[in-house]
Formats: sequence, structure tokens, C-alpha cells
Amino acid sequence: MSFVRKFLAIYKTDLKLLRRDPMLLYSVSMTIILLLIVRYFKERMGILYPMVALLMLIFIPMIFGMIPGFMMADEKENKTIQALQVVPISSEAFLIYRLTWASLVMAILVMISPKILNIEIPQKGLLILIALFLLEVWIYGLIITVFSESRMQAITVSKVIGWLLLLPPVVKLVVLWRHLSTDWSKFTAFLPTYWAYKIFEGIPFNDYSDFPTALVVHVAWLFLLVLLFKRKVL
Repeated sequence: MSFVRKFLAIYKTDLKLLRRDPMLLYSVSMTIILLLIVRYFKERMGILYPMVALLMLIFIPMIFGMIPGFMMADEKENKTIQALQVVPISSEAFLIYRLTWASLVMAILVMISPKILNIEIPQKGLLILIALFLLEVWIYGLIITVFSESRMQAITVSKVIGWLLLLPPVVKLVVLWRHLSTDWSKFTAFLPTYWAYKIFEGIPFNDYSDFPTALVVHVAWLFLLVLLFKRKVL
């Protein structure tokens, strides 16, 4: 069997899994419904609305990183992921294949989210956010894969890491809400989502000076997780 045929064989298996477990359809539907709910309460939220809107945007790559993360956790539990050792593709190529489709769906939803949420995001700012969110899909998916041995463990890991990654904008929301003098969110600067929030904060002022640092932090997380994937999974 050629390289292309083996790749297509894996793809057909994924389609069967998605038909039996329509998590992708549920995730897309749930994301759109949540965006509409947040938009409905825009007037009541007042000045807090932009931060709540950002929370929703950050939530999208987490949702679509969870799906391939769960699939790979299933493969770990069933020992099928070890078949990579006899398939002539690198672990990086497998991850690109496994995570790309979820990344594309996420990018489409983020592109239409400003319209649904009724917020203004210039094209440059939206493209920068999407670039960071693409990396966050990979980061979230790999965290679930690396630190869980089954779907049940994957659910627990996804909840823990989900709350951790939501911490920067949540802390910032509390700071704004309670009018605190110290921005406690800066202590979460080691998290990639902190820098997504920083980019979002600078968009109204056309300030994207934090993007290089944000990119470095995201790539550092991704690089470490790929190394752990090679060491612990394969």
C-alpha cells in the first residue's frame, strides 16, 4: 500500500468514527448557540461585553482541540496509535493530519464570530487571533493526548486544562468588574491564552506589539508538547 493510500485509509476510519460519534456536529452547533446567547445579553453586560466576547472566542479553539484530543486518547486506549510505528509517516505528519481538519473548522467559526457577537474586529486583528487560535487547537489537543490514557481520563484532563487556559481572561474580567487596582492576570503570562487576550486588548488601538511574544509562547508550548507526544505516546 502506498503512502497516500495509507493516509486515505486512516482518513476513512476517522469519517466512520465521526459518523458514530457526531461530536464535531454537536460542537459546531453548541458553539453557534453559545455565541448567540452571549450576543443576546450584550446590552445588559455593558463595558464587560468585549471581555465576555473574548472568552467566547478563546473557548472556540479549546472546543475544537478537544475533539482530536479525544480521538487520539481513544487510539491510545485501543493501542491503535502505536500503528504509527509501522506506517511510513512521521509523528509530525500524523499530527498535522489529525489536527488540521479541526483547525480549519475552528478558523471558519472564528471568522464569522464577530458578526454573530456584533463586535468590530479589523481584518488584521482577526487574522492574528486566528493564527494564535490555530496553535491553541494543537496545544489543547496535544495536552489531552499526552496526559490521558483513555477517553474517561481525557474528559478529566480537558476540564482541568480548560479552566486553566480560561484563567487569564476570567481574572481580567474580575479585575474590571471589581475595579481592582492591580491587574492580577499578568501572573498568568506563562499561559498562551494570556497573550491572546493581550492581542485582543490592543486591537482597538491598532497595537499588535505583543504578537511576537505571543507567537513565541505559543510555539514554545507546542514544541514541548510535540516532544512529550513523541516520548510518551509513540
